[in-house]
Amino acid sequence: IKKKEFAPVYFFFGEEDFLIDEVVDAIVAEGVDPAIRGFNLDIIHGSETDGKDIVSIASSFPMMAERRVVIVKDFDHVSNKELVEPYLEHPSPSTCLILIASKPDTRKKPYPFLKKNSVGGEFNRLYDNEIPGWIQRRVTQLRRTMTPEAAELLQAYVGNSLREVSNQIDKLLIAVGSKPTVELEDVEAIVGISKEFTVFELTKMVGEKNISKSIEIVERMMDSGESPQLIIVMLTRHFIIMAKLREIHAA
Repeated sequence: IKKKEFAPVYFFFGEEDFLIDEVVDAIVAEGVDPAIRGFNLDIIHGSETDGKDIVSIASSFPMMAERRVVIVKDFDHVSNKELVEPYLEHPSPSTCLILIASKPDTRKKPYPFLKKNSVGGEFNRLYDNEIPGWIQRRVTQLRRTMTPEAAELLQAYVGNSLREVSNQIDKLLIAVGSKPTVELEDVEAIVGISKEFTVFELTKMVGEKNISKSIEIVERMMDSGESPQLIIVMLTRHFIIMAKLREIHAA
């Protein structure tokens, strides 16, 4: 995309709409001149159109530009969507057609044909254990670094919504100023979390078999709106790591 090499048809589907939006935004940013974007960018909602209309719009020539971009959201709600198949065989070279669906039945027409004649794929939601790594990569793309502990704490208190996590990362980087590395203390201070009542302190107290303090931390975390499921996930992860370390030490 950065090389301005675009496919004539893209097909993106899946539940992780944040990642899909990022790819689509990049295509629009690189593929359409902002000065004449109003003439060469069409955004269509699937419930308001049909296959015939999509073909008609995609077949139109760009105005004073090399290409036009046509975005069809909720393609799975388009009526008579099979009418796009002839267009997919011979798409307009001056159009970048982007079809987006959330939960399509890819076994039915025209999806098998569409998948063979487009670029893109499925964007699944990340698993819990994939989020901290994604956070660190995201921060690296923004030319900073974040410690693993800080990434885990950010996930623990923001959740698994990549859109919300991304917003919090932006706030963190503004707040830390020119500091090159975001650390655990930064997340605690900026997200407004007391160091005394974090999942890391909880694992420490559980490890020390301090039952009363462990219960107090859990109660305070839940009072602040923390998810019980996430607390369990983080505790489980802690004990898995400890078990692996014990196996290594025993070996």
